[in-house]
Amino acid sequence: MGTDLARQYEVITSQWINDGNFTGLGTEKDPLVGANDGTGVFTIPQHPVRRRLQQPPRFVITKGGEYLFLPGIRALNWLAELDD
Repeated sequence: MGTDLARQYEVITSQWINDGNFTGLGTEKDPLVGANDGTGVFTIPQHPVRRRLQQPPRFVITKGGEYLFLPGIRALNWLAELDD
């Protein structure tokens, strides 16, 4: 678990957040963290009638990114047992 970025983070950012594939909404982007440019639509599924937000603004601007891997529990325990 946690060994394949393409199946975890990349899927979430591409399909769930920016492509709408996860919810079956075509190319709609997540209204909070998606790469919105003010020209799209976001559908809120409600019963009996859904609601559509036109041209949601950009809330988050990505300036860069990194993949960071923290040590596992075994490594943390080993570090905790080291003498100063």
